[in-house]
Formats: sequence, structure tokens, C-alpha cells
Amino acid sequence: MKMTVEYDQPYFISRREQLPKDFPVDADFEQLTSALFLPPRRHAKLKGITYPARILLLFPKRVIVVWHPTTKMRPVTVRLDEIVIVEQRRLFPDAMITIQTTHTAEEWAYQVQAEGILGEFLSQLRAFLLKEEPSQPSVGRSIFGEPLDYKFGCGESDVLDRGETLVARFFSAASNVTQKRWFFRTSVPIAGEYLAVSSRRVLWLSGRIDGVYEPKGMTSSYVPLRHIDEIRFIPQDKICEIQFDLGGNVRWRVPIQPDFYDEAASFTKQVQRFLSWHRARKGA
Repeated sequence: MKMTVEYDQPYFISRREQLPKDFPVDADFEQLTSALFLPPRRHAKLKGITYPARILLLFPKRVIVVWHPTTKMRPVTVRLDEIVIVEQRRLFPDAMITIQTTHTAEEWAYQVQAEGILGEFLSQLRAFLLKEEPSQPSVGRSIFGEPLDYKFGCGESDVLDRGETLVARFFSAASNVTQKRWFFRTSVPIAGEYLAVSSRRVLWLSGRIDGVYEPKGMTSSYVPLRHIDEIRFIPQDKICEIQFDLGGNVRWRVPIQPDFYDEAASFTKQVQRFLSWHRARKGA
């Protein structure tokens, strides 16, 4: 695929004149909230991923991804009111954003070096996506599980918006579990898991990327409160989990280490109480 884009750094676009010369975009710039140019990636190492240049267009009710003309790909439009999950996977030097609705999932690959400017764009998207106004819930704030380690402490600071406060948080740090097979014992690494609920959304940070434990990587996801249909704690003999039903066939399944069953059950009850309070408040 021939890459002819003249820019190799991401940047915001506010006027049509700022578009790359070989990248025309048919958009109403008067109605546009924000536009971000993402350059092509020519030598990705993560799973051989390469991707062309794209421009992300944010409007009050939709986000549009326009691909470079050489791809001959049609623009993709996602309505903001249909977005259920926003997920970021980071494993240097590449990263991925997934925007998931009840019936589709759009992926935006990018380089970690674009994290700052892309974070600014995603913050603008959240201003439309998270419609709930911050407020002081009646159930109070509770902390379950372990104190945050350095990795997840940085992760929490990174994902929380200014002025956003947590209602409840659960965290279990990465560890190793010894498993016995026949006459052999093996040590299996278990990723750290973080769950939190604020007055606007539910957050999930995990040390797993695509289901694989990554000591230096992280997946961070969130769901607006309006898309949480149900949360439940599923205790089992060997594998325990907290499940979030998010509408349609979309579900979060958060694995829980055996040492934290009681803490996870208490966290689940706290979130259930908060969601009941929140729904009653929204319906008032």
C-alpha cells in the first residue's frame, strides 16, 4: 500500500486548510466539534499491525473515521448514543482503541507516542458520551481488595477525569498461582484487575491484553452507567468472576482471585445499591 501522507505526527484540525494535501475530507467544519489526524504506521512490531492514515471527526451526536484515499475504504460513522464500551489497549510502541456498540466494534490502532493528543480527543468525546452530571451519591465511598500498586495507581490517575470521584473500587494485584499437573507444579502468573464505579461510569483496568497477561501492558475500559443492565457476583470452586450485563449480548466477565471472593462480593453489593440509587434519581 502506497503511503503519500505528508505528515508523520498527529495533530488537531480546525480548518479545512489544515488537511493534508493528499487527504481531502468532505465534512461540515462549521458543525464539527473536533478533528484529529492520525499518521500511518509503517513499521509496527505488535502482531505485524500496519495501518494507514486516518482522520477522526467528532460531532455532538456521532464520530466519523475517514481513511486515507489510497485505502479506498468508506468512512465509518458511529452514533454516540449507541456506544457501550470504550477500550484502550497499550503495549509499547503500539496501542489500540475499540469503540463497541451492541452490534459493531470499531478499532483505531495508533502509536503510544500519540497518547497525549489522542487522550485530549477522547476527553472531548466523553463530554458528549457521559451525560450523567457528577453528584454525591447517598451510599458513600468504599474501597475493597488491596491498595493500588504503582502500575494501577498510574492507570487510575490516567483514566479519571478532573472532578470525577469514585463511589467504590475493587483491586487485586498481579500474583502467581501454583498449579499441579500430574507430578509437576507450575507457577502461573495472574494479572491484576481493577474495577471502579463513579457517578458517570464503570471502569475496568486489567493487566491482560486480549486475554494474555502482559506485565508491561494494560487494558482500560469504561461503560456509561446507562448501559449497565445488571451486575452479579458468580462464585465457583476454581474460577470466580464479577459479571456486567451491558445490553444485547455484550458482557464483561472480570476474573476474581480466590483470596478476594468476600471483598468482590461486597464490592458487587455496593455497586448494586449505587445503581439502584442512580436509576431512581434519573427517573425522579
